[in-house]
Amino acid sequence: MSPELSPPGIGGLNHDSIVTVVLACFASLIYYNAIELIVLCLATFKRRGSFYFWCLVIASTSLIPNTSGYILLFFRPDISRFAAITFVVLGWYGTVTGHSLVLWSRLNFVVHNTRLLNGLLVLIIVDAIILHVPTTVLLYGTVSPNESIAHTFSVGYGIAERIQLVGFCIQEAILSGIYVWETAKLLRLRPERRHHRILAQLLAMNVVVLIIDFVVVIVEYAGFYAVQVMFKPVAYSIKLKLEYAVLGRLVQIAQGGSSAASGPFETIPSSSACDNQLHGICLLRNEIHGLETHVLKRPAPVDAG
Repeated sequence: MSPELSPPGIGGLNHDSIVTVVLACFASLIYYNAIELIVLCLATFKRRGSFYFWCLVIASTSLIPNTSGYILLFFRPDISRFAAITFVVLGWYGTVTGHSLVLWSRLNFVVHNTRLLNGLLVLIIVDAIILHVPTTVLLYGTVSPNESIAHTFSVGYGIAERIQLVGFCIQEAILSGIYVWETAKLLRLRPERRHHRILAQLLAMNVVVLIIDFVVVIVEYAGFYAVQVMFKPVAYSIKLKLEYAVLGRLVQIAQGGSSAASGPFETIPSSSACDNQLHGICLLRNEIHGLETHVLKRPAPVDAG
């Protein structure tokens, strides 16, 4: 396959040394980031029963089969293409929808509007069905032994993949935007200058994520198929790394006015603000330290009328 084109011919590359080196570098970076993310997740959380923790683990782990599937497709055409694509799609499901669920589960720490949270969860599930399923069917069709069928499916796949990518980028932008908005409301409870700095850092991190998504879309529409499918997991591994930076800032918010705290996971003062408005963040902090949470009192859920 020519690396500049979408499939058919997805099972191998023309031996372009530059493209081969780029793909090898991307693959190495993805594997390194995935392993680092898994270790970081296991080392960060002392209690590992939360939905947020498992979404982080699944999204990070899924980078490995997704990348491995493309390596088999591009460099080992002797291996069943259907088997390789199975690795690709399963890894892609876990990475993309897993990342959206990471963003959604993080929202549970700052949002107490159950109707909003449930609506966003439905959005993620519906998007996963309407964006993943057609693209998966079309992708399997591109490796049909019948060239005519493969070509027909490849045309549809090229269109569906672009729609899928833009759809997931919009979904992630919505989730991140709501998070920044709700976090800003929490920071109004704490007018200290350092909390304004935290908000600025959160905004900067989300801008970086948006830039990454924008670059992914550009590479996608540029038509460099082999490069863009390996760049996407690189982008998601970077976004997952940024998640830990966001996590640190989130827990810092719950430290209140304590100036003694030296890091994002230090002791949170037992104030009424922590017990109520910041209850979700307190739960997150206790997940990290493995502390009991029965002393905290969650505010009543809010249903938007």
